[in-house]
Amino acid sequence: MNILGIDTTTKIASCSVLNNDKYYTKSIDNEVTHSEKLLPIIDETLIESGIDLDKINILACINGPGSFTGLRIGLATVKAFAQVKDLEIFSISSIDLISYVAYNRIKEDNDVYILSLIDARNNRVYYGIDKLSINDGKISIEKIKDVDNDTIDNVISNIDKNYENLVVAGNCVNKFKDILSTISSNLFELYPTTNDLIECYLKLQDTKPYMYNAYSLDALYARKSQAERMTKHE
Repeated sequence: MNILGIDTTTKIASCSVLNNDKYYTKSIDNEVTHSEKLLPIIDETLIESGIDLDKINILACINGPGSFTGLRIGLATVKAFAQVKDLEIFSISSIDLISYVAYNRIKEDNDVYILSLIDARNNRVYYGIDKLSINDGKISIEKIKDVDNDTIDNVISNIDKNYENLVVAGNCVNKFKDILSTISSNLFELYPTTNDLIECYLKLQDTKPYMYNAYSLDALYARKSQAERMTKHE
Protein backbone atom coordinates (compact mmCIF):
# COMPACT_ATOMS: atom_id res chain seq x y z
CA MET A 1 0.00 0.00 0.00
CA ASN A 2 1.28 3.46 -0.93
CA ILE A 3 0.27 6.28 1.43
CA LEU A 4 0.83 10.04 1.22
CA GLY A 5 0.73 11.90 4.54
CA ILE A 6 0.62 15.68 5.03
CA ASP A 7 0.77 17.91 8.10
CA THR A 8 0.53 21.71 8.06
CA THR A 9 -0.78 22.29 11.60
CA THR A 10 2.42 23.96 12.83
CA LYS A 11 5.09 26.25 11.37
CA ILE A 12 6.74 23.09 10.05
CA ALA A 13 4.94 21.68 7.03
CA SER A 14 5.86 18.07 6.37
CA CYS A 15 5.08 15.33 3.88
CA SER A 16 5.77 11.59 3.96
CA VAL A 17 5.25 8.83 1.43
CA LEU A 18 5.19 5.15 2.34
CA ASN A 19 6.22 2.99 -0.61
CA ASN A 20 7.20 -0.68 -0.26
CA ASP A 21 7.43 -0.36 3.53
CA LYS A 22 9.94 2.51 3.25
CA TYR A 23 9.29 6.10 4.36
CA TYR A 24 10.33 9.16 2.38
CA THR A 25 9.95 12.49 4.18
CA LYS A 26 10.53 16.18 3.53
CA SER A 27 9.62 19.31 5.48
CA ILE A 28 9.88 23.11 5.52
CA ASP A 29 10.22 25.26 8.63
CA ASN A 30 8.44 28.47 7.66
CA GLU A 31 4.69 28.81 8.17
CA VAL A 32 4.55 31.94 5.99
CA THR A 33 5.53 29.93 2.90
CA HIS A 34 3.26 26.90 3.37
CA SER A 35 1.04 28.02 0.50
CA GLU A 36 4.05 28.32 -1.81
CA LYS A 37 6.18 25.40 -0.66
CA LEU A 38 3.74 22.61 0.22
CA LEU A 39 3.09 21.38 -3.32
CA PRO A 40 6.80 21.45 -4.27
CA ILE A 41 7.80 19.35 -1.23
CA ILE A 42 4.99 16.89 -1.97
CA ASP A 43 6.28 16.63 -5.53
CA GLU A 44 9.87 16.19 -4.32
CA THR A 45 8.86 13.49 -1.86
CA LEU A 46 6.91 11.56 -4.48
CA ILE A 47 9.84 11.76 -6.91
CA GLU A 48 12.27 10.52 -4.25
CA SER A 49 9.92 7.64 -3.38
CA GLY A 50 9.82 6.58 -7.03
CA ILE A 51 6.05 6.87 -7.48
CA ASP A 52 3.57 9.52 -8.56
CA LEU A 53 0.16 10.53 -7.23
CA ASP A 54 -1.56 7.95 -9.47
CA LYS A 55 0.09 5.18 -7.42
CA ILE A 56 -1.12 6.51 -4.03
CA ASN A 57 -3.81 4.34 -2.41
CA ILE A 58 -4.67 6.41 0.67
CA LEU A 59 -4.18 10.05 1.67
CA ALA A 60 -3.53 10.97 5.30
CA CYS A 61 -3.55 14.28 7.15
CA ILE A 62 -3.84 15.85 10.58
CA ASN A 63 -7.04 17.92 10.70
CA GLY A 64 -6.14 20.10 13.70
CA PRO A 65 -6.12 21.83 16.01
CA GLY A 66 -3.26 24.11 15.04
CA SER A 67 -2.44 27.03 12.79
CA PHE A 68 -5.64 28.36 11.15
CA THR A 69 -3.87 29.27 7.91
CA GLY A 70 -1.77 26.13 7.86
CA LEU A 71 -4.79 23.90 8.40
CA ARG A 72 -6.71 25.46 5.54
CA ILE A 73 -3.75 25.08 3.17
CA GLY A 74 -3.12 21.46 4.08
CA LEU A 75 -6.73 20.33 4.01
CA ALA A 76 -7.46 22.14 0.75
CA THR A 77 -4.52 20.33 -0.84
CA VAL A 78 -5.52 16.91 0.46
CA LYS A 79 -9.16 17.41 -0.53
CA ALA A 80 -8.14 18.47 -4.04
CA PHE A 81 -6.01 15.34 -4.43
CA ALA A 82 -8.84 13.18 -3.09
CA GLN A 83 -11.39 14.66 -5.46
CA VAL A 84 -9.23 14.42 -8.56
CA LYS A 85 -7.91 10.92 -7.83
CA ASP A 86 -11.04 9.58 -6.07
CA LEU A 87 -9.09 8.66 -2.93
CA GLU A 88 -10.13 8.14 0.67
CA ILE A 89 -8.59 10.32 3.38
CA PHE A 90 -7.42 9.10 6.76
CA SER A 91 -7.59 12.14 9.03
CA ILE A 92 -6.97 12.30 12.76
CA SER A 93 -6.56 15.15 15.24
CA SER A 94 -3.09 16.07 16.43
CA ILE A 95 -4.36 15.39 19.98
CA ASP A 96 -5.32 11.78 19.20
CA LEU A 97 -2.10 11.27 17.25
CA ILE A 98 -0.04 12.52 20.20
CA SER A 99 -1.84 9.95 22.36
CA TYR A 100 -0.99 7.24 19.85
CA VAL A 101 2.72 8.16 19.74
CA ALA A 102 2.95 8.40 23.54
CA TYR A 103 1.28 4.99 23.94
CA ASN A 104 3.84 3.44 21.60
CA ARG A 105 6.67 4.99 23.58
CA ILE A 106 5.60 3.60 26.92
CA LYS A 107 5.05 0.13 25.40
CA GLU A 108 2.22 -0.68 27.77
CA ASP A 109 -0.11 -3.67 27.28
CA ASN A 110 -2.75 -2.40 29.73
CA ASP A 111 -5.27 0.39 29.18
CA VAL A 112 -3.67 3.82 29.51
CA TYR A 113 -5.23 7.26 29.93
CA ILE A 114 -3.32 9.97 28.09
CA LEU A 115 -3.74 13.73 28.43
CA SER A 116 -2.44 15.25 25.20
CA LEU A 117 -1.48 18.92 24.99
CA ILE A 118 -0.56 21.42 22.28
CA ASP A 119 0.70 24.89 23.06
CA ALA A 120 -1.91 27.50 22.07
CA ARG A 121 0.16 30.40 23.48
CA ASN A 122 -0.77 32.92 26.17
CA ASN A 123 -0.77 30.17 28.81
CA ARG A 124 -3.46 28.26 26.91
CA VAL A 125 -3.42 24.75 25.49
CA TYR A 126 -5.40 22.58 23.13
CA TYR A 127 -6.03 19.36 24.98
CA GLY A 128 -7.95 16.11 25.07
CA ILE A 129 -7.96 12.83 26.99
CA ASP A 130 -7.89 9.40 25.36
CA LYS A 131 -7.89 5.85 26.67
CA LEU A 132 -5.67 3.60 24.59
CA SER A 133 -5.49 -0.18 24.56
CA ILE A 134 -3.94 -2.86 22.40
CA ASN A 135 -5.37 -6.13 21.12
CA ASP A 136 -3.55 -8.54 18.81
CA GLY A 137 -1.05 -5.86 17.91
CA LYS A 138 -3.71 -3.31 16.95
CA ILE A 139 -4.35 -0.12 18.94
CA SER A 140 -7.72 1.37 19.80
CA ILE A 141 -8.34 4.97 20.85
CA GLU A 142 -11.36 5.79 23.00
CA LYS A 143 -12.16 9.48 23.32
CA ILE A 144 -12.68 10.40 27.00
CA LYS A 145 -12.54 14.21 26.66
CA ASP A 146 -13.09 15.87 23.29
CA VAL A 147 -10.51 18.33 22.02
CA ASP A 148 -10.88 21.69 23.74
CA ASN A 149 -8.97 24.90 24.46
CA ASP A 150 -8.36 26.36 27.92
CA THR A 151 -5.72 27.76 30.23
CA ILE A 152 -3.27 25.21 31.59
CA ASP A 153 -4.41 25.99 35.14
CA ASN A 154 -8.02 25.15 34.32
CA VAL A 155 -7.01 21.97 32.53
CA ILE A 156 -5.06 20.75 35.56
CA SER A 157 -7.79 21.68 38.05
CA ASN A 158 -10.42 19.78 36.06
CA ILE A 159 -8.47 16.56 35.63
CA ASP A 160 -10.18 13.55 37.17
CA LYS A 161 -7.92 12.36 39.98
CA ASN A 162 -9.17 8.79 39.48
CA TYR A 163 -7.15 8.24 36.30
CA GLU A 164 -4.59 5.61 37.22
CA ASN A 165 -1.07 6.06 35.81
CA LEU A 166 -2.11 9.09 33.77
CA VAL A 167 0.34 9.90 30.98
CA VAL A 168 0.81 13.48 29.77
CA ALA A 169 2.27 14.16 26.32
CA GLY A 170 2.60 17.04 23.89
CA ASN A 171 4.75 19.83 22.55
CA CYS A 172 4.49 22.01 25.68
CA VAL A 173 5.11 19.44 28.40
CA ASN A 174 8.52 20.88 29.24
CA LYS A 175 7.08 24.40 29.28
CA PHE A 176 4.49 23.43 31.90
CA LYS A 177 6.50 20.68 33.56
CA ASP A 178 6.18 22.03 37.10
CA ILE A 179 2.39 22.09 37.15
CA LEU A 180 2.02 18.91 35.08
CA SER A 181 4.19 17.06 37.57
CA THR A 182 1.41 17.50 40.13
CA ILE A 183 -0.87 15.14 38.18
CA SER A 184 1.57 12.71 36.58
CA SER A 185 5.14 11.45 36.69
CA ASN A 186 4.84 10.12 33.13
CA LEU A 187 5.60 13.17 31.01
CA PHE A 188 6.60 13.10 27.32
CA GLU A 189 7.62 16.14 25.27
CA LEU A 190 6.68 15.25 21.70
CA TYR A 191 4.85 16.22 18.54
CA PRO A 192 3.92 13.58 15.94
CA THR A 193 5.49 13.37 12.50
CA THR A 194 3.88 12.45 9.19
CA ASN A 195 5.58 9.07 9.54
CA ASP A 196 3.65 8.64 12.81
CA LEU A 197 0.48 9.66 10.98
CA ILE A 198 0.89 6.93 8.36
CA GLU A 199 1.90 4.35 10.94
CA CYS A 200 -1.19 5.20 12.98
CA TYR A 201 -3.41 4.41 10.00
CA LEU A 202 -1.73 1.02 9.64
CA LYS A 203 -1.90 0.09 13.33
CA LEU A 204 -5.32 1.33 14.42
CA GLN A 205 -7.82 -1.40 15.17
CA ASP A 206 -10.68 0.57 13.64
CA THR A 207 -9.94 3.29 11.08
CA LYS A 208 -13.57 3.81 10.01
CA PRO A 209 -14.21 6.80 12.36
CA TYR A 210 -11.21 8.53 10.77
CA MET A 211 -12.02 7.99 7.09
CA TYR A 212 -13.32 10.85 4.92
CA ASN A 213 -13.66 11.93 1.33
CA ALA A 214 -13.07 15.26 -0.38
CA TYR A 215 -16.48 16.54 0.72
CA SER A 216 -16.78 15.25 4.28
CA LEU A 217 -13.34 16.24 5.63
CA ASP A 218 -13.27 19.40 7.74
CA ALA A 219 -10.81 21.17 10.02
CA LEU A 220 -10.85 20.85 13.79
CA TYR A 221 -10.09 24.32 15.11
CA ALA A 222 -11.13 23.97 18.80
CA ARG A 223 -10.95 27.74 19.09
CA LYS A 224 -12.13 30.71 17.04
CA SER A 225 -9.58 32.53 14.89
CA GLN A 226 -7.84 35.61 16.24
CA ALA A 227 -9.85 37.82 13.88
CA GLU A 228 -13.12 36.37 15.21
CA ARG A 229 -12.01 36.77 18.82
CA MET A 230 -11.00 40.40 18.24
CA THR A 231 -14.27 41.13 16.48
CA LYS A 232 -16.24 39.83 19.45
CA HIS A 233 -13.83 41.37 21.96
CA GLU A 234 -13.00 38.03 23.58
